[in-house]
Amino acid sequence: MAKYLTISEAQEQLPKLSNNLAFEPAIITENGRPVIIALDFEQFQSLLATIEILTDEEFMEDLKEGIKQAELGETITLEQLKIELGY
Repeated sequence: MAKYLTISEAQEQLPKLSNNLAFEPAIITENGRPVIIALDFEQFQSLLATIEILTDEEFMEDLKEGIKQAELGETITLEQLKIELGY
């Protein structure tokens, strides 16, 4: 869950803010409106990677097909996969 801070609160907490961002992002508000989101750098990188995956149409089609097959019970064991791949 995100933590809400006013701009003034964020300015006061800036020296320690990065330590807190590892646990939750901060939404910084001005006049009660969200204007800035502060994230831990690792969370930001993870978010970018997730966006990249979600915008890969071919991957998403394959993922949806795989989920559908799993829901229908159309799965094989790891050992069966190894045999099919010749391992």
